[in-house]
Amino acid sequence: MSETTNVSQSIFTRASRSRETLSGRRDKGFTMAEIMVVIVVMGVLALIAVPIYNNVRGAAFDAVKAKNATTLNQLMTTCHNAGVDMSTWVTSKAAIDALTIGVNLPTSIASATTAQQIKLQEVLNPAAYNYTQGDATKAPSFTPNLDGATTKP
Repeated sequence: MSETTNVSQSIFTRASRSRETLSGRRDKGFTMAEIMVVIVVMGVLALIAVPIYNNVRGAAFDAVKAKNATTLNQLMTTCHNAGVDMSTWVTSKAAIDALTIGVNLPTSIASATTAQQIKLQEVLNPAAYNYTQGDATKAPSFTPNLDGATTKP
């Protein structure tokens, strides 16, 4: 039995010696090759993840812009039907600024006993929307500028 113990101890001793450096210390930490492999793997993951993130972000921006354009069109139709003078609203910035400040509807509406005001609840980026000026028969309209993540809503 002592021979078996000696053989296993000698194998263990040889294995532990192989991990020692020339100075007699045991190596601790990572080798340069291991660090480089980790860096390369992280770079490959970043190359895959960043474009996917940008596509998802752009799709989310486009969805918000489409929803906001629908809301803006409803507000513009309400203003047009109420007889609000929108002749000075020639750009999306002018129209959005007026709606952000608040537009007073005339009290001539049959169902309105007091003056009503239309006002946007949030600040919108005028560059995210294309504006088409209306006329006497048609309300002005907004269409979303669907360019992905380059223009925030």
